[in-house]
Amino acid sequence: MAISRFLKMKSCITRSKFQAKEAAKEEDGLLATNYNVSMEDLPLPILVDIFSRLPIKTILQIKCVCKTWHSLCSDPYFAKIHLARAPFSIMILEKFCKRIYTNSLVPLFTLNQGDKERLSLLSSCNGLICLHEFSYKQDVISVWNPILGDHLVLPQPKRKTVATRIRGFGYNQSTNQYKVIQILSYKDQAAISSSKLQVEVHTIGTNTWRNIGDLPYVLNQPYYGVFLNGALHWYAHSHDKRTAFMCSFDLGDEQFRQFPGPPTREYDKCRPINSISVGVSGGFLYLCDGFSEPNLDIWIMKKYGVKESWTKEFVIVNSVVSKLQRLYGSLQILNYRENMNKEATEGTELQMLFGSEALLAYNVRSKSIRRPKVFDVQTNYQAIPYIPSLVSIRKAAMNESSQML
Repeated sequence: MAISRFLKMKSCITRSKFQAKEAAKEEDGLLATNYNVSMEDLPLPILVDIFSRLPIKTILQIKCVCKTWHSLCSDPYFAKIHLARAPFSIMILEKFCKRIYTNSLVPLFTLNQGDKERLSLLSSCNGLICLHEFSYKQDVISVWNPILGDHLVLPQPKRKTVATRIRGFGYNQSTNQYKVIQILSYKDQAAISSSKLQVEVHTIGTNTWRNIGDLPYVLNQPYYGVFLNGALHWYAHSHDKRTAFMCSFDLGDEQFRQFPGPPTREYDKCRPINSISVGVSGGFLYLCDGFSEPNLDIWIMKKYGVKESWTKEFVIVNSVVSKLQRLYGSLQILNYRENMNKEATEGTELQMLFGSEALLAYNVRSKSIRRPKVFDVQTNYQAIPYIPSLVSIRKAAMNESSQML
């Protein structure tokens, strides 16, 4: 009996070991199968989520891997997802050699215009830049994606103009259209009932400029409208110069409106044009006021369109900064980010470009000012906040829809 029980026990143990080995083999097979899953087997939404988080240089490389990835990364929907996650950068135009850089100092392209043409970097929207080339014989506006290298040249206005004062470039999300506006006077202005400047709008993808009437205000700063949340923004005053205010131009209904400025009555009074600068940096609207020397007050609108959200984020007390503001009028804040003041470390600096030559760095913690190396480019340059993107201006002109949806 004892021998019989032993043999049965040995048989059970042997069977258990065999079953354990078979189970282990089955598990190893499943694991091996899982490890053999390739990128091509991943669902499309997962691929989009992974690729849209990559640097744009890497995306341009993976577009060359296969037709499927090329198609995915070229789709307008993917460009929109990537744009929402892309970090802020700086776009630099070196006017002397007409070369476009990012702040990584890698030349993106060189424009081949003749030496006599003057070039101006007007603004940026969704990774597209608006350039103005002008000479004695021509006045050309073009829109580029410097990453992709594609561009469009806008048509010339049919009527001859005396002067074009101000331009603006932006995007209307509701219609998926890009628009350029220009504010000008005509040579036959005497034939027009109003002596005010005229406003013309061009929708990218069309071949015409539409006159939408008189400019209701006098726009002071900046020379180009700054784009944010579907509208262009300026600091302006009434034609009788009695009141001053911020204003906006809605790219949807194409109407000018007064816009809530910083919450102080001082901004209701007209003041020297060069004492105020309006711009956008880090996705926030800002207003710089250099009226009270030697102070430069920098206001940030923390919640778009809400007057009470204006915050005096920085007060720079420095005679050099105040004088530069008055000298150049134009002040570009290049690298603001949310809560920059509260989260500042010893090396946190706010980069400010006055005109096309004077770059200053303000140390947020120590309140000191220094003049940094100017991007290793010539002194005559422009710089604006910029987000590198895969948005194609040619596809936008054709209003192409996504093939992924």
